[in-house]
Amino acid sequence: MFPLDISLFLKLNASGVTPAWLIELARFGSQELPQWLLAGTVGALVVSDANLRRSVWRVLLAMLIAWVMANIGQALIHVPRPFAMGIGTAWLPHSGGSGFPSSHASVAFAFAAAVAMTTQRWMCALSAIGLASLIAWSRVSLGLHFPSDVFAGALIGVACAWLACRVP
Repeated sequence: MFPLDISLFLKLNASGVTPAWLIELARFGSQELPQWLLAGTVGALVVSDANLRRSVWRVLLAMLIAWVMANIGQALIHVPRPFAMGIGTAWLPHSGGSGFPSSHASVAFAFAAAVAMTTQRWMCALSAIGLASLIAWSRVSLGLHFPSDVFAGALIGVACAWLACRVP
């Protein structure tokens, strides 16, 4: 955790004065959106033609590698989550395990970067990046991660996407 982390976390963490719709958006971004992205990606694999299927496999590979790398990072680097340190408000129940790096952000940005690297459609790439950003923001807003956790996760996700898209 970096010194700027706590102050930035406290600005982004939802509080008692945060509008209910914003907290619900964050809950959606943390609990439902990741499942929808995975289901949509698997669905695209099932219905796509051979050319698109290769790209979808790359997206799924990037997501898998990112999930594995984030979990290895959490096992090797113990950084407490904000609520475990008594900082901010946790809006979802969560285990007190290491929060660095964020696996949600890792997988979301692996998805977004792989989509961006495999599509010719800038709106698809921009939409994927927006959805990944929503997921990453939600983890801080709900008090589950420090900003450095999601930033590291985003970097891991982009690196994993680059790797997955370079596999012949």
